[in-house]
This record gives sequence, structure tokens and C-alpha cells, in this order.
Amino acid sequence: MNQQVGMAQSVEDVIARPGRQVAKHKLRASLVVSLLAWDIAALVLGMAIAHFVRLGDAWSGLATARMAAIIPLYILSAVALRACAGQALVSMTEATKRGVFAVATTAGVFVFLLFAFQEAAAVSRLVVIFGFACSCVLLVVFRVLHVRHARHRLGGELYSVLVLHDGHFATSIGTGLPVHIGTSFDPDNATAEDYHRLAGIMSAVDRVVVRCKPERRDVWAHVLQGMNVHAEIIAPEITQTRALAIGSYAGRPTYVVARGPLNLRNRLLKRAFDIAAAGAAIVLFAPLLMLIALAVKLESKGPVFFRQKRIGRQNALFDIYKFRSMRVEQSDAGGVRSASRDDDRITRVGRFIRATSLDELPQLLNVFKGDMSIVGPRPHAVHSTARSKLFWEVDDRYWYRHACKPGITGLAQVRGFRGATHEERDLTNRLEADLEYLSNWAFWNDIAIIVRTAAVLVHRNAY
Repeated sequence: MNQQVGMAQSVEDVIARPGRQVAKHKLRASLVVSLLAWDIAALVLGMAIAHFVRLGDAWSGLATARMAAIIPLYILSAVALRACAGQALVSMTEATKRGVFAVATTAGVFVFLLFAFQEAAAVSRLVVIFGFACSCVLLVVFRVLHVRHARHRLGGELYSVLVLHDGHFATSIGTGLPVHIGTSFDPDNATAEDYHRLAGIMSAVDRVVVRCKPERRDVWAHVLQGMNVHAEIIAPEITQTRALAIGSYAGRPTYVVARGPLNLRNRLLKRAFDIAAAGAAIVLFAPLLMLIALAVKLESKGPVFFRQKRIGRQNALFDIYKFRSMRVEQSDAGGVRSASRDDDRITRVGRFIRATSLDELPQLLNVFKGDMSIVGPRPHAVHSTARSKLFWEVDDRYWYRHACKPGITGLAQVRGFRGATHEERDLTNRLEADLEYLSNWAFWNDIAIIVRTAAVLVHRNAY
């Protein structure tokens, strides 16, 4: 990827430009996997060479449980030592140093386990020593080649950077893509559509750096809190703001004001679980899904699914899928009017599937698409209100809840905060639970929320 330094472009120009830059997190993830695969290949080949030289047979000795244990031991060592991530992808020195250290750690643990389980006599010490030595040599060669490949794929930079110019500046700085905000986005009076447009460029980078006047830093810190991207504000002098840390860009100090709630490893773990859980649920509930679809179709004319714009991760809009529970001519695509207990728009089938939460099952498709997760803050319609106020007008922390993917279920739902938002407190209860979920995310917390969801599928506020 080439990031040219020059005059800042407008938001519209960047969004419309063909072949614009993309975030590199997926590319980095693929390079991590490929580097780990080459490391494992080096281990296997190194041990095969040692077996052939010592015993005359390259592969039969590798088939034993003892030798097979080397691979998972190395994977654990590499993950713990970050031997396949970060600078190990682009730095020759870091790649070789971390790789050799991971092999040495694996060798030490392997030998310890042999003695601990009294298996040392069954394994040739010469094979083990020579095998790990050959593996180190091959690993260094493979890693040097992989770094060259990674540098080419990444365009020479580990991260893609977007520099937002809020105001006029004489020159651009650094190698990041410069974008002039102009009148495209007013952080003081931003609407959901404005956030969606801003998300269109922020979702395409790994790091956002904002240039603005000192008096604009706080409002930009507020905007960036919920964008699920590493974000910083250039600050030549030290002033008070809601910063997480101090960073630097192009030799100038910055405030780190936002980070995504999950690191790469946790994002991969959460996504893998989402795909596995959604796939299993679709297969398991396939007969029920077809039965509900048939019932919806037979009772009233119109599509089986109801689609509505919801606010998702990074405050970007997406189409959510639900089984249609209202008559087509009375459906509220904008979400202006919340459903009430005796809502005349709801069909008989619709009333049943809403009361049992079965209308939410098609959101498993949103999980597969990547718009949603199994667990996360529930996505809201763009025009949802509490006491005639839009949600972000009730509490300006509202945008922060979108720092991760929305979920089919969440902490707020298992605590009973669901249904219409007649009072402002109905919204703030959910918001506080969502922010607590983001602050304390852990994989096992997601599992606990899924288990607790079974108790609230039928709820007094589900109508």
C-alpha cells in the first residue's frame, strides 16, 4: 500500500476513490498464521533431518506422541513470547531473536517433560539436540524470507494511518493518508448519518491521528471513544484531556484517547466462537426457522424477514434481520415508534415470536456476515428515543458502546433491561451495563451471558 504525503483530501474524496487503502489487521492476522506455519515446518524438517542422520529414517520417529508434543509446545511458546506478531513480522532482528528464543523455550520445556515423566531414556539425546539445532537454522532462514514477503505485502508499514485535519494547516506530516474534514463532519453536532460517513474511512485504517486546535481536542476525544480504532490527537503542548496514554507521530507528541476494547488475539477468539456458535445454532434450529417463516408468510402478505438500519461497530449502520412481526404497511423501518404492549401493528404470529424472542433468530445471519456477534451491546435503530430524545441526546456516552460489534444478547438483556424506552433511565440502565461489558470483557463472561440468556428469553418487557 502506498501512502502519499500531500495536500489533505476531503472525506467524500477518500470514500469515493477506487482502490483506497484498507486496514491491515486482517493481513497481519494472515501473516501471523503463515509465519507460525513456516515455523512448524522448520521444526518438523529439522527433526526429520536429525532422525535421518542418526537413525536412517526421516519420518517414523516423528510419529510418536513424544515428538508430536513439540508442535503444541512451540505454539504455546510462540504465543506467550509474541514470536509471530508485531515487529516480528517486519523486523529481521526481532523475527530471528524471538523465533530462536521460542525454539529454545520449547526445547527446555520438552526436555523437562521427558525427565518429569521418566521418558528421557526412550528418546535419543543426540536426535533432540541436533534436531532443535537444525530447526533453529531452518527457522531463521524461513523467517528472513517471510519478513521480506511481509514487508512487501504490508507496503513497508505494519499499520495503515489516517490523519484527520480539522482546520487548515500549512503542511502535511508523516506518511499517513491526510484527510481534510471541512464541513463533512461537525463533531459538536454529529448525527448518526455523520458518524456512519466518518466510519466509512476509519474502518479502512488501523490508526487515526487528529490534527486540530487545542480547544477542539476534548470534542474529538469524545467522538473517537466509540470508533473501535486506535486513535490519537496531536498535542504539541500538554493540556488536560481524556487521554489513555501519551504517544507520538512524526516526532510530535500525541494523546492516545481511544483503543479498541479487544486485541487481535481476543478478536480472533471471539470471531471463531461466533462462527462456530452461529453455524451450530442454524443447523440445530433449521426446522424451527422454516416453521416460523411459513407461519409469518401464511398470516400476512409481505416478506418473511424484516430489515432495519441499526447502529453497529464504529457507529456504522448495518441492516439487521428479524422475522417480520408487524403488518408490512405499518412497519416502522426507522424505529421512531417503539412497540407497546397492546400494539395494533403486531400480528398474532408476531406477538408470539416477540414474546419468546424467536423473532431474533435471523440475526444469526448477521453474525455470519460479521455485522454482529453472539454477545455484545444490543444494536439500536437510528431514530430510537427515550422521552422524545434521541439516545445520544440523553447521554453523550452513548457512542462509546459501539466500540465493539453489537450482539444478539448482552449484559443489559440478562439483567432485564429490554423493551421500550419510555423513560431516560430505561436507556441509561442499558448504557451503563454495555459500558461495563466493554470494560470487563472476557471470553468466559460471554459464555456466562449466553447461559444466563436462557432465563430471559420470555420476559415481561418482550412484546
